[in-house]
Amino acid sequence: MPKERFISYPGASPDSDKDSLLIGWAGWDHKDQATALIGLIEDRSTTDGWDTGRLTPLLAGLLEVMPWVRQWHNELDRNFSQTPAEAYDAYLTSERESRNLTEDALRTWPPGDQRGRGPRS
Repeated sequence: MPKERFISYPGASPDSDKDSLLIGWAGWDHKDQATALIGLIEDRSTTDGWDTGRLTPLLAGLLEVMPWVRQWHNELDRNFSQTPAEAYDAYLTSERESRNLTEDALRTWPPGDQRGRGPRS
């Protein structure tokens, strides 16, 4: 039996199933992770009516994967006439600005927690 690995999105389950842990496949590349996060942001904001405070962790997660999306997914997608990196950057910027969030606020989410990392440069 293969040993599958997963990534978790704690607190991202819909309100109707808030006790369940939402997971994704660890084999997703960064574009797939960004796609999943955008889907969650859209679903939670439109279907579940989440406010900025509840969406901030998902937006922070999207910001966190964007450097790799820019690095590895910067080729033109003929279906969208732009690169996935451009599309996802535009989405993140639009969501961030409409919610009055700075990139710094997302980078330092949650406040006071470095999640085991050293200082960011």
